Amino acid sequence: MKSMTCVVALICMSAALPAAGQGRSNSQMRFQGLDRNRDGIITRDEWNGNDRSFRNHDWNGDGKLSGDEVRVGAARPRSWDDRNVEDSIAFDDDWTVAHFRALDHNRDSRLSRAEWHSTAELFTRIDRNHDGFISQAEFTSDQDDDREDRFADLDTNNDGRLSRAEWHGAAGVFDALDANRDGTLTRAEAIGTEGGARDEFKSVDVNGDGAITRDEWHWNAAAFDRLDANRDGRVVRGEFETAPAAPIASETAAYRAGYDRGHQEGIQAGKEDKPRGWDLEGQRELETADSGYQGRLGPLNEYQAGYRAGFRRGYREGFGPRNP
Repeated sequence: MKSMTCVVALICMSAALPAAGQGRSNSQMRFQGLDRNRDGIITRDEWNGNDRSFRNHDWNGDGKLSGDEVRVGAARPRSWDDRNVEDSIAFDDDWTVAHFRALDHNRDSRLSRAEWHSTAELFTRIDRNHDGFISQAEFTSDQDDDREDRFADLDTNNDGRLSRAEWHGAAGVFDALDANRDGTLTRAEAIGTEGGARDEFKSVDVNGDGAITRDEWHWNAAAFDRLDANRDGRVVRGEFETAPAAPIASETAAYRAGYDRGHQEGIQAGKEDKPRGWDLEGQRELETADSGYQGRLGPLNEYQAGYRAGFRRGYREGFGPRNP
């Protein structure tokens, strides 16, 4: 009888448990509201944004969001890209207290735009009280699980506004950005009104003395050494903007093909923009990054990564020196 009682108890316990992969707890899952079948995986059909937005979060390019891609607190695997210095500087996914303190050069416990190296759009998104500074609490907050998407990635219908249906992040972040409380985010609310072309060198040269020291450099030490051509421990603008591209061991054939095509077209675009002014981020080619792509070259996402890196470098070469 005792044995039968144990069997019945086990059956009851089994019945109370969800089937494998079904109804699992999503309390620690990013974008859990999009996981409609509650299987812990978000497919393209479940994602309510555009393809570019989905690819931003599909780190391994397998056509679904799973594992670390949807785990709260996980960071995209990323290494310094010697061929794409600007993107390596502009991208930030380390939201720790230690990194905040490293960026806080004047030790006033807040980050000003002068201390900020990533995009102006991301600064506006994190600065939720709109005081022009990022506090440690704002920087380390895990409330916003969609910091990787830009306005253009979220604006699915291209109407210049973001509705709640287009928003992937937390409702509280949307509310904080929605200054006029009309239930939509304008470009100014979501991105801010900071204008002008970004000067990566000035961004890193925090004290404005015309040189980047190791204390001001927050990235790969080997990259600093590569940029520091005369080995004096300081990177001046000329070294920063003309450093030779280093080959990357992990490059694929598709990446190299994309890089070569992007480099050529970037040079031409830079030359064309020289009379009008610097406008690297305004280039349509960087959005699609598929010019010249053919299936035989390899995976599209690898080609696009190479194209963007090559285009950015070529644009700088074609445009030539900018005034400090």
